[in-house]
Formats: sequence, C-alpha cells, structure tokens
Amino acid sequence: MVRLLSAALAGVVASVASAQVTTTIVQVNASGAQLETAGFTRVGLEPFVSQRAGECYVNGCFTTAGISGTLATKGYFEFQFLDFVNNPNYYNGLYTVLDVNYGATGMSRDGLIALINAETGTTGVTALLPTQASDGQASSFFNQWLSADLQDAIVLRWLPANAPATGSGLSSVYTFAWDVTGVSTFTGAGLGVDGVYGLPAPGAVGLLGLAGLFGRRRR
Repeated sequence: MVRLLSAALAGVVASVASAQVTTTIVQVNASGAQLETAGFTRVGLEPFVSQRAGECYVNGCFTTAGISGTLATKGYFEFQFLDFVNNPNYYNGLYTVLDVNYGATGMSRDGLIALINAETGTTGVTALLPTQASDGQASSFFNQWLSADLQDAIVLRWLPANAPATGSGLSSVYTFAWDVTGVSTFTGAGLGVDGVYGLPAPGAVGLLGLAGLFGRRRR
C-alpha cells in the first residue's frame, strides 16, 4: 500500500511539474523544472546574462546572451538582464534568436516560420525574419546588426507576463524552449540547432552603430 501510494504521489508531482509544457515547436511559459520533467535538455549551467551595450542602453540596447555550437534538438535555455532599463518607447517584448541547421531535410526557414506561427495562439510566440524583427519604433531591425552567421536565423518575439522592469541587479529569469524533433521533413532527416540567444527589444542600436557589440556570439 505504501509503495502504491508513493507511486501515485510521484505521478501527481510529475503531472503538476509538466502542466505548463506544450507539444509545440517553441514555448516560453514553462519553467526549467517542468521542461526537464518533460525530457528537455538544459543548455548552459546557469542563466545567460544580457548586459548594457554602450550609451544606448537607455533605449534598451543590451548584448545578446546565449551560446553557439551543436545544441540539443529538444532543449531550453534561460537568460536575464543586468541593470535593465525598460524604455517604453522602444520595448515591445523579448526576443530569442534561434539558429537552425536544416541540413538535407528539405525544410526551409520560411516553412519552419509558418509552422511556428501556426502555434502562436498556444505559445504567444511569433517567428520573424531578421529583416522583419525590430523594436517598438522600427529603428533597429535585426538584420542591421546580427553577425553574418546569424542572418539566416529565426527571430522569435513574445511578451512575458512579468516584463523586465527598470532596476539595478539581475532581472527575473526568462526561459525559452524548443523541440524540433517532431518537425516533419521531406527526407526524414532531422533538423539541428546551432545556437540560441536572448535579448530585449534592441532600442535604436541600428542607428547608433553598435553592431559590433551585438554581433558577438557569447559562450
């Protein structure tokens, strides 16, 4: 009886832990613990930190925070901001830059964007091209400052319930997860993930010429 009860309780805990996890390509509403219970692999040992970038930090200019390399195809990462300044004129949400390797799958970037956006009603995440993604003033399009090897990446935007507030110290931790293992391809081959980065709406970085600060890949 004790063993049966323990097993039942364990099942309840697992169910609760994964309650926010969805069967979508990307998601932002589940915690790290919930995602790991559902089989997602964490990228990085701790949250990546995005920091002020130059004098335009007052407009929301912060460094990209993330990692490049061969990453899990079902994974997640966490990031936060140091000494954040939320300028309502520029802030229009958080962004993740996801570098996908299509290999010989026959899948295109446009095709994957369409699949992700078909799930926006569930996830609250919109997938964009670097030429489409910008701040609230349309003054800093991602293709203006992303490094050359990320120009073919997908930019994902969402509005978190706990938007980062202006203040000293580290902000809340934000979690972004992806699962490309179930994406159907023409050849049956699988997609790969070569990098992931988080940042807030980038302010007027394109106008202020800080592409070098934002173009670096951070490990």
